[in-house]
Order: sequence, then structure tokens, then C-alpha cells
Amino acid sequence: MTELTRLVFDSPDRHGLDADRLRRAFGILDGWIQERVVPGIGAIVAREGRVVAEAYLGVADPATGRPVDDETIWSVASVTKPFTAAVVMRAVDAGLISLDEPVARYVPELLSGTSADRGDLVHSREHITIRHCLSHSSGLPGFSADNFDLRRGHRPLSDFVPSFARAPHLFEPMSAHLYSNCGILMAAEVAGRVLANHEGSGPPVTSGVEAFHKGFAHLLHDLGTVSSSILPPAEWAGHTATVVDTGQEGMSWEVSNSAYYRSLGIPWGGLFTTPRELVTFLALFRAPQGGATAAGTRILSAPAAREMVSVQASGPDFGPEIAPELRDSAAGAAPRPAVPWGIGWDVKGGKRAHPTGDLTSPGTWSHTGATGTMVWSDPVADVQVVLLTNRTLGSGWTRERPRQALFSNAVMSAVR
Repeated sequence: MTELTRLVFDSPDRHGLDADRLRRAFGILDGWIQERVVPGIGAIVAREGRVVAEAYLGVADPATGRPVDDETIWSVASVTKPFTAAVVMRAVDAGLISLDEPVARYVPELLSGTSADRGDLVHSREHITIRHCLSHSSGLPGFSADNFDLRRGHRPLSDFVPSFARAPHLFEPMSAHLYSNCGILMAAEVAGRVLANHEGSGPPVTSGVEAFHKGFAHLLHDLGTVSSSILPPAEWAGHTATVVDTGQEGMSWEVSNSAYYRSLGIPWGGLFTTPRELVTFLALFRAPQGGATAAGTRILSAPAAREMVSVQASGPDFGPEIAPELRDSAAGAAPRPAVPWGIGWDVKGGKRAHPTGDLTSPGTWSHTGATGTMVWSDPVADVQVVLLTNRTLGSGWTRERPRQALFSNAVMSAVR
């Protein structure tokens, strides 16, 4: 192991994991640092919700050489989405909304957009539900056409809401899969508006951004986190990992690294957190605990937690040739016939070439993030993994070889 590595084991054999195999798994990560695949890594393997091994490797800031340690805060990008889904599900638990209500009931701006030039889609925008938005089956695209213009103009999140609401509607809900930040923002906006109107006594609230951020902060507070925020304070900058290969280096709106980006609080990718605090969140969805922290604090009802990790939609990939400019990432070369998703969580099902590897069970739920992050939990083996890096997936480091999957396989090989 390198001199910048901190590797801690807590009796893996006692938790049904082979210590030697687990050490080899972490050796894979150390190899990435030695080979300069990524600058830094924070990783945890847990069993039955308890941390068994963790490692902090490499540098958090390549420019200064500041090392990664257990206090390093990471931009986790789309790993934010399950947290946003949990905020929405807390509103469901409170009886304020139902997953199958139309989004346009709360965000009428959604009806101002256009649908694909097909007769059967003319009126379908009004049928988009909260469930559709949280399972990437709404038909809304990855981004709106002016997403980057909004960021270049340092516009607030409230300006993204009408822009994403007007994004083209590409297919009938539930008929296909298309990863959609627009849908996540719509669900977050619904939650924000109903929370604000529930707490307020004045006229109906027409922007849910502030209330959503408050609801997100309440979720993190109830989880007991101290180093997690969707609106990280400026003083955290010295403890935060710098993300490399963003393609926006030095720009005032650069993803993850710019002060503007950190001030947005975006529901689809704005969370900053630590590996330990992510493990606390993952533990909410373990049965039979179902929605409570280890201290017994009730975060979600058990049915809400189960719903999030259960398949809600499983349509085929939407045609890769349609609207490529509005996607969050390039479409796969071979469209998948079925793409199961839960509420905010990716459910593995029969997916091949999955970042959770070949050895995890079909019920494994997970999420990755553009900053090179990955979290997953296999409910059969009751193993949880957090893998955080500070190099974007867009750089290709886990595409040239399926490195996330290789690490996942090595972890699962340690299960007795």
C-alpha cells in the first residue's frame, strides 16, 4: 500500500468476509492510485450495515498534494438522486402526495412544453406522475436545451425549473427508459411546493426550491450527518476533494469545483458528503430495519424504504438516435431490452456489464455519479459498498476497463 493510504479492518472474518480476499479487493484500489487512474479514493465495505473495512488513498487536491483522509468531503454527483427520492418519499409518508399523482397538478409549468411529433403523445404530458419521474420512465430527457446557458449565466435553481419543465416529452410514460435529470427536478419541485404549502398560511407557493432544500437538510439532520450538504458552506472547501477532468476547468460554472455550482443545490447531483455518512444512508434500506437509523431514528416508513428499492419501471432503452443532445450521457451502443429502476435507485435485475459487477444478486440496488462515485447494496449477501473518487466517469477511466465492476467482483468474492 502507498504511504498516502489509510486502510482499516474491523474483524471481517467475524462478519462473514474473508480478510485476505477483502484485502486484495482494496489492493485493486491502491493499484489505481499507483497507476494514476484516479487521484484519490475513499472506500468502505460494510456487512449488515456495519463498516468492516475502509480505505483513504491518494490526494484530494492534485494541485496542492493534499491527501485524502476520513474527513475528506466528496462531490458525489448523481448519488444525490436517491436522497432526493427519500425527501419525496417523506412527503408521501406524511400523506401530502401520492406517487401516482400527475406532476402537473403541482407544477403546471410542465404543460407548457411540447411532446414528440406523434399523435398519441399530444396530451401525455398531463399523465406524467411522480413515480414516472423518480424511475426514469417519464419520457422527459436528461436536460433541457438551455441547461448550459443557465449555468453559464449563473442562474439560480428556480430558473432551471421552468426550463426543465418545458423540455420535450419524448415518449409515453412507462413505455421506455431514459435517464432524466428533468424528471428528478420535477419530483423535487413537487415535494418542495407541497412542503411549503403545508407549512405556510399564505397564498399557494409557486416555487418549491427553498422548501425542498429545507426538506433535504431535515433528512440529513435526521440521519445524524455532520459533513453532508446539498448547499455546502464555503468553509468546507479546504476539506473537499477537487474533481479532475470535468471538461470545464477554470470556468466559473464548473461542475463540482466552482462556488456557483456548490450554491445551486441541484436535486439531481449537488450532494457533498463522506463515505461513512453514505453508509448510514444505505443502512435505511436494509430489511428488516426498513427506514430507521442504527440509533432507531425513523427516517422513512418500512413500506416507503421497500418501495424505493423495488422495481417500478422496466422499459427498454429509448432509441439512441433520438435527441442525443438532450441526454445526460451518450446512449449505449446496444440498447437494453429491459432497464429496471426503483424509486431513485438503480435495481440491477438482469443488466449486464453493470458497475456492481457479475457476482451481485439481481436485487442489488445502486447508484453511480459522474464524479466517479458508486454506492451499492446486495440484499442477499447483505453487503454494502461505497466507492468515491475525484475523477469524472466521462474521462473513461472505468470505461476503458470496467474498473468499478472489477472492484465489486473482488468484494463479493470475499463473502463466505
